[in-house]
Amino acid sequence: MHCKVLIALCCVAVYAVQASPAGTATAAAVSADDEIKDFPAYMKRFDKLNVEQVLNNDRVLASHLKCFLNEGPCVQQSRDLKRVIPVIANNGCNGCTERQMTTIKKSLNFLRTKKPTEWARLVKIYDPSGTKLNKFLDA
Repeated sequence: MHCKVLIALCCVAVYAVQASPAGTATAAAVSADDEIKDFPAYMKRFDKLNVEQVLNNDRVLASHLKCFLNEGPCVQQSRDLKRVIPVIANNGCNGCTERQMTTIKKSLNFLRTKKPTEWARLVKIYDPSGTKLNKFLDA
């Protein structure tokens, strides 16, 4: 359930500490992918995250989104989730468990349907082609 926020972030999300200009956000996202040496082990850190609680709390969700969009500070959990977003965009969560995959898709779909403006901005940063994240969700 925890990954829902990531990708939410989901998505989905997953991870600059400082805000960066739009031109460098994609480069930061790609380099984050390279920094996760053992993705399945890294994903285990989110197994106890209550994603429903995050998605249903506007203040917490807004904080995560600001981090993912490079518009605000990142708490450790947001920073960790932010590192996952480019990995998912690049490999479709290869190495995720079924539960993690379900949670991530639920989180990202939440953003896509309930926060379309933020979703479009996330896609622009982490998936400049605009196809990989949507393809992942539609699979």
